[in-house]
Amino acid sequence: MVKTSLMLLFLLWVPSTWAYFTVPGQGQLMLLDGSKQSLQFGFSFTQKNGTEVFQAGIQEVEVAELPDKYTLALVLHQDEQIWVTDWINKPLQGFEWSLGKHSFKLRKNTDPKYKDKARGGYVLMFDDTPYFFHKNMAQIKFHFTKEGVSEVRIEGMFTPGR
Repeated sequence: MVKTSLMLLFLLWVPSTWAYFTVPGQGQLMLLDGSKQSLQFGFSFTQKNGTEVFQAGIQEVEVAELPDKYTLALVLHQDEQIWVTDWINKPLQGFEWSLGKHSFKLRKNTDPKYKDKARGGYVLMFDDTPYFFHKNMAQIKFHFTKEGVSEVRIEGMFTPGR
């Protein structure tokens, strides 16, 4: 009876600790003036002072449960600059960012095979797959499970041959 009670208590207690994660993210932003700025932007779902907290970059919010997803907006302005206001309130030439096992690189096109496809000349490489702006706005959607980022979807952009 005591063993059964202890096992039940253990099963009720342990799963809540499995629900927390940290996905580190770091990179570099290339500003329009040519300067570079480091980027620290990852995700975490933790418990602080008995409250569950979701964090994206330096922003954190108390939540009742793990959010399903987080959306990062990329705005192409006049085909000449990129805005990612979740990161910085300045226009960018591009960026390099690693998030957990994923890598993102947004730059002006230097590969001749993408010359006519890249709106504004920008190519987003996501885990070695090129994406191009379809319009002026794109979104990178991060879907979460208890283990961390379960899926990454890129919307508002297209890849060759898809």
